[in-house]
Amino acid sequence: MPDMTQIAAVHLKTGFKFSTYVKTTEPFSSEAQKVIGISVDDHGIMRENGGSVDSVSIKTSLHDCMMWLAEFPRAIFVAHNGRRFDFPGLVSALLNTHCFETFCNCVSSFVHSLPVFKNRTLDSHTNRKI
Repeated sequence: MPDMTQIAAVHLKTGFKFSTYVKTTEPFSSEAQKVIGISVDDHGIMRENGGSVDSVSIKTSLHDCMMWLAEFPRAIFVAHNGRRFDFPGLVSALLNTHCFETFCNCVSSFVHSLPVFKNRTLDSHTNRKI
């Protein structure tokens, strides 16, 4: 199962947010730490940009996320690099923690937003979509 460092979501209509950090089972490479801004020190304390953050097991994190999602029926998950990274990792974690069916009752679909942004490129000289 791939390691996740954080599960976060926002409800676009209300602005309500959910966020939890996930205890990791593998150390991060220094390159990964630079990209995500998250590290784990020698004592197992997770840090984001230097400050310590509370972290929970992946099962607890997924359960808490589903409890939050239950407030918003038929949620749609959107991720910028979802198809290649986020969605397979999330599905794997859901299957391994036996939470997949419950999650599917909360979420109606996934949207991979990378192609949407690629198709909305603006010409810098005319400000027209190209």
